[in-house]
Amino acid sequence: MEGAMHESHGPLLGSPKRLDQIFDPKHILCRDDLLWVLHYVQKKVAQKDPALLELPTPRLMRNFQYFGEAAVLLLSRSSAQGLDNERIRVCLLEAMHGLVQDSETEAAPRRNDYS
Repeated sequence: MEGAMHESHGPLLGSPKRLDQIFDPKHILCRDDLLWVLHYVQKKVAQKDPALLELPTPRLMRNFQYFGEAAVLLLSRSSAQGLDNERIRVCLLEAMHGLVQDSETEAAPRRNDYS
């Protein structure tokens, strides 16, 4: 159905609660978490969110790099059970850089460069 969307990554109304859950290092990330973040970032880009427009080009490229890595991890996750949860979380957080308040990411693990 065109326009239909799974509730868990639907209209993003529960954004702060969902972000808190994703940022919580105790939370084991699931496929829906990855889909939700990818959809969240895609919507912000489509809306030309001012927070993104203020980021320098190198930072935007890094966001895109991690967005792509998260997408690849999502595609390969079904065959690669047990992917490093922290690695996935870092990709999601880096892909959302600049779109969320710094206070929302306090519980998040420190950034690692997986390049």
